[in-house]
Amino acid sequence: MPIQAHSTLILEPDNYSSDALAIYGRLGNVWLGHAPEKAAVSLLVVRLGRVIDAALLDEFPSLCAIASPTTGLNHIDLVECERRDIRVFSLADCRDAISKVTSTSELALGLMIALLRNIPLAAEDVSRRGNWNRDVFRSRQLSRLTLGIIGIGRLGGHMCGYARALEMKVLAYDPYQNEERFDELGASRMDLIPLLQAADIVTVHASLRDDNRNLLSTREIGAMRPHALLVNTARGGLVDEHAVASALQERRLGGYAADVLADEHKEPRWLENSPVFQAAARGLNVLLTPHIGGCTTDAMHLTEERLAGVVYDCMEG
Repeated sequence: MPIQAHSTLILEPDNYSSDALAIYGRLGNVWLGHAPEKAAVSLLVVRLGRVIDAALLDEFPSLCAIASPTTGLNHIDLVECERRDIRVFSLADCRDAISKVTSTSELALGLMIALLRNIPLAAEDVSRRGNWNRDVFRSRQLSRLTLGIIGIGRLGGHMCGYARALEMKVLAYDPYQNEERFDELGASRMDLIPLLQAADIVTVHASLRDDNRNLLSTREIGAMRPHALLVNTARGGLVDEHAVASALQERRLGGYAADVLADEHKEPRWLENSPVFQAAARGLNVLLTPHIGGCTTDAMHLTEERLAGVVYDCMEG
């Protein structure tokens, strides 16, 4: 793959780390947002705002690598990249850099508290309607509840620590982790269905793969308690959004909070066609944020810089 000089296009350059840009600059030209006409772009740097499919790849015939400072890569057509011999770099190539990045797990905790305590609805009731009625928003305290965590890798591990600090009972499901990991985190190991049956709040932190798409579907959501809350900051495809919307409508689920949706950016009307977006519009207990989990300056600059270093070492070497 080595070439004498690599020209880099940063597709989403807003507030991109200046140190990362300097590293890419050591490879050759760096263009922000758009490359000059007929420029030979060999490295494309993307975040999550663009879908990298065959049509976009056709615009860059000289491309040999893509760098995405993200943990998930479902915004990139990996099969098409492999067919074209385009290497894809991600945070999987620099896991040491992200072990202490807590932005997404902090958001999961925030969504969990906001959903449980009805914070958005209560704030809106005061600021927009001029009401001051505390009893309408009576809720529970976390220290009396059981948290079920699906996936206890980096982010799920953070959630275990938060939950224990809040004196919650912690259950976890992760078939890929050994007993030492559960012991280290102070989480009780359970199979998926028993966990769903026992938890007051379930938070999802698994990686999306072909074999676990719709990991939580009709059967699994049907196993949850009617008052239970479900939080997803991992990937939308892990949760069957039709099953969630139906359970909310029929009061078989207490609420749903998500930072991710199943069909993000896949077609022009993807948001308005989302079942959980429609459920929110109908006034059901849904809290949605626009994939902001890793969207903190701290996390983004750190990961942009470390990934740039990995890409530079590989492409120069």
